[in-house]
Amino acid sequence: MSTTSRFLRTARAVQRHSHASRAELKEFQNAELRRLVRHAYESVPYYRRLFDRHRLHPRHIRGVMDLDLIPITTKQGLRQRPVADVIAREIDPATLISVRTSGSTGEPFVVRRTQLEQGYNLLFRERTYQSFGLRLHERIAAVGVPRALHPNDTKFMTRALRAMGIHPKISIDGLSDPAQMAERLRAYQPHLLVGLPGMLSRLADHLISTGGREIRPRVLVVGGEVLTPLMRRRLTEAFGVAPLQTYASHEFPLMGWECRETGQLHTCDDGFIVEALHNGRPAAPGQTGEVVVTNLYAYAMPLIRYRLADVITRGTEHCACGQPFGTIAAIQGRMVDYFPLPDGRVVHPNRLVETFLPSVDIRQYQLLQDRLDHIVMSVVPALTPSAELQERISRSVSPLLGPGVTFQVRMVDDIPLDPTGKFRHSRSLVASSYDNPGMPSADV
Repeated sequence: MSTTSRFLRTARAVQRHSHASRAELKEFQNAELRRLVRHAYESVPYYRRLFDRHRLHPRHIRGVMDLDLIPITTKQGLRQRPVADVIAREIDPATLISVRTSGSTGEPFVVRRTQLEQGYNLLFRERTYQSFGLRLHERIAAVGVPRALHPNDTKFMTRALRAMGIHPKISIDGLSDPAQMAERLRAYQPHLLVGLPGMLSRLADHLISTGGREIRPRVLVVGGEVLTPLMRRRLTEAFGVAPLQTYASHEFPLMGWECRETGQLHTCDDGFIVEALHNGRPAAPGQTGEVVVTNLYAYAMPLIRYRLADVITRGTEHCACGQPFGTIAAIQGRMVDYFPLPDGRVVHPNRLVETFLPSVDIRQYQLLQDRLDHIVMSVVPALTPSAELQERISRSVSPLLGPGVTFQVRMVDDIPLDPTGKFRHSRSLVASSYDNPGMPSADV
């Protein structure tokens, strides 16, 4: 079957599942899990050894009810393996799209997928936008951190949609001057505005302070960071519409989206199995749990029972709106602070990390801004700590911060969790929407 045919078949299934029964969706999920587990065991050395070590065989996994038989895989565990161990044998790693994440836990990680798997992510996103009421011809503006396109990512599905006039889209650097962002959005007038809540909050503060009311999207979508109550109020005031949440990561591009009727998040059960584990057991509705996810469409680099290092509150078994999807009641994970600088710029921590990440080998990091002109980076190196490694990191980051900021690199053996049990890979004591909920964004 051709790539296009497989994509179209999956597209029809994704649309059909919104109207399926819960039992039908569970049956589909179980069948896809069995197929994935069999493939991983037969084709991926890491999973073959994992299963054999625990005396497991794919025939033992009948469906989601047997998922807890499979040991949890961690980011650190996969990072320590050579590429050939975690990629299906029949696939040439050089042909895959590689996405290097900065990591919400401060642990850099490379996710690899095929062009077709990248296309599947587009299907789930398009279904989400439809559920939010977006029509095919309506315009989208995405506010985020600019990323260089991987050479293997042809974006053929996205280009095909745009060529047909489906969802015209522009991308805006969310770290640029808020006045410039506002000017572009006024000219474009998107029907749907999507971005990280921290970035959109900077823009919202600018609009509120200047009295701007010209940017009025029909749909406002946020994701990638925790949306605080203050952020929600400011965004609603600035754009005239309440934000709708999505739940995603680089490893799992769309795990959930907000139900417009109930306010809970639907879990994308036909693409992923999202577990919330409380003390190692499935959390009950209303109970918080650690997120463990299985990607049902990741065959090039399978991610089965992968610990995401997020915390969520489990919702009801299926949504009261009538759709067959499970639910997430609330997301507690991934708090990201932005760093204001003496010259008035605001820098996303990922921008700092991206300057050195491809060229150094580290296990974990944490950024702390304790003064406007001082940022400390704690680093757990993969190998023996060295002054040369410290110098390389500092030399990469310092030009981005400018001459008025001191950037200090500390080599440490371990980075402890917060008292809450969470890990913050970036924290600003100067301006934080999380630690100081009454404090406005840094550029106001």
